[in-house]
Amino acid sequence: MYAIIAGCGLVGSRVATMLSRDGHNVSIIDKNPDAFNRLPPEFDGLTLVGMGFDEEILKNAGIEKADVFAALTDDDNANIMASAVAKNIFGVKRAIARVFDPGREKTFKELGLEIVTPTVLGAEQVYSRFIMGENSAHLYISENDIEIMEHVYEPVGKVERVKDIEIEGEIRVVAIIRKGKSFLPKEDEILQKGDRIITVVTVPAIHKALKTFGKEEDRIGEK
Repeated sequence: MYAIIAGCGLVGSRVATMLSRDGHNVSIIDKNPDAFNRLPPEFDGLTLVGMGFDEEILKNAGIEKADVFAALTDDDNANIMASAVAKNIFGVKRAIARVFDPGREKTFKELGLEIVTPTVLGAEQVYSRFIMGENSAHLYISENDIEIMEHVYEPVGKVERVKDIEIEGEIRVVAIIRKGKSFLPKEDEILQKGDRIITVVTVPAIHKALKTFGKEEDRIGEK
C-alpha cells in the first residue's frame, strides 16, 4: 500500500511509523521540519516540508500513485481541504480527514471523506482505518483562512458550468449533490437547478463567491 499522511504530530507520526514498520510505502508532509523529529531513526519513508493541500507538494509525495491519503494535522480546515484535494483533484480512492467537531459530521455525509475523531480514535485505531477501511463519514469545518460553503444553484447570469464558478487559487468546486447523489464534477459539468454545490473558498474570495451566485450563501454548519 502507498500511503500519504499530512501532519507529523503525535498521531500522524505514530501512524506513519506503524505503516513503515509493516512494509508499506509512506510519505509524510508537515509545514514544520522539526516535526519529523518525532519519527524514529528506522523510518524509511519520504518526508516533505509544506502544506498538505499544496498540489505540487502532493505530487512530490507521490499522490498520483497513492492508495490512501490521510490529513491528520490539528487544523480541521486544513484537513478537510487536503482530503478534498486528494480525492477530487488526484482521484485518491480513500481520503481520511481528522476532525475535532464530530457534531457536524452528518453534513458532509455525501462527500466521500472518511472521518477520524481524535477524541475517539488514537493512532492505533487510525492505523486500523488505513488497513481495514470503514464506512464513509463526512464533516464540514469552517475556520480562519478557508471556508467550505454550500450553495443551492439557481440559474443566474452567465453561471452555467462548474468552470464559471471556479477561480484558480480562490474558489474550487469539490462536489455537487444532485437528487440525493454526490459526485466530483469536471469543469465543463453543466449545472442543474437545485444542485447543491460544495465549494472551497479562501476567506478573501467569499465576496466573489456570493457575487457569482447572486445571493447570500449557506455556510454549512450555520443552518
